[in-house]
Amino acid sequence: MVHGGRGMTEDIIFEAQDYLTIENNGMKKRIIDLDSLMKRHSMDEIISFLKDYLGEKNRALKNLILIDKTQRRVDEAVITMFRLTMAIKLLEDGKEVKQFELSQQRARESRTFHKRYSRRHHRTRSRKNGGNDEKNRPSRYPAQRAA
Repeated sequence: MVHGGRGMTEDIIFEAQDYLTIENNGMKKRIIDLDSLMKRHSMDEIISFLKDYLGEKNRALKNLILIDKTQRRVDEAVITMFRLTMAIKLLEDGKEVKQFELSQQRARESRTFHKRYSRRHHRTRSRKNGGNDEKNRPSRYPAQRAA
């Protein structure tokens, strides 16, 4: 996993690949091989490809239903569409979680930076008068007096 794998946890990728793998008569068949796609494409491109493929399957299903609702290919198309939908959802959610984690990390780093430079300009809320008699100054505005 080279290019597209950055930002995605391996667990999410493996789980998505499980959705994209069908077992039939003891044989496992991959609908799509995420590993090979991730070597050359970003996660956004992969998700877009999966959505396009899902759209193609949807059109094919409509045609199959018009011809004969009872054929096995209808069931196979529905299974494939379900698995594609689940994989897409998982990859999108994983991407959103990763983006959220990165934004939280940046916010923490920003607060640390801000704290470091804001200490010089820190003032207390209760200001003392110039005579240093330990009395608080009256506020200038009536709304401040009530608070």
